[in-house]
Amino acid sequence: MISATFIFKQKFTDQEFETLDHSIETFVTNHPEYLGRDQWANEEKGILAVVYYFETEKGLDALKVFSDHKSAKSNYNKWYEGYQVIVSNVLQSYGDGKMEHVTNRKR
Repeated sequence: MISATFIFKQKFTDQEFETLDHSIETFVTNHPEYLGRDQWANEEKGILAVVYYFETEKGLDALKVFSDHKSAKSNYNKWYEGYQVIVSNVLQSYGDGKMEHVTNRKR
């Protein structure tokens, strides 16, 4: 399993951003490799994080070449003060079994 964490600080949004964001989200959630996502906010720092989970790197690779994603990435400085992407192999996931999570559904 692969996770891709997109951490960002947003300046603002506009109609172009909303359209691209919706298109990208639809593409990702309909991809056969997509497993789920988490979203976090650090209100103190004004930072948001979205973690996408894919079965393999094929899902992430498809997102990288998706036309609307490429368009959004080339214009990121209009909407974001900065961003960081962390791609990881999920080696292990565990808990007490009382909370369902995408990582323990596929393991």
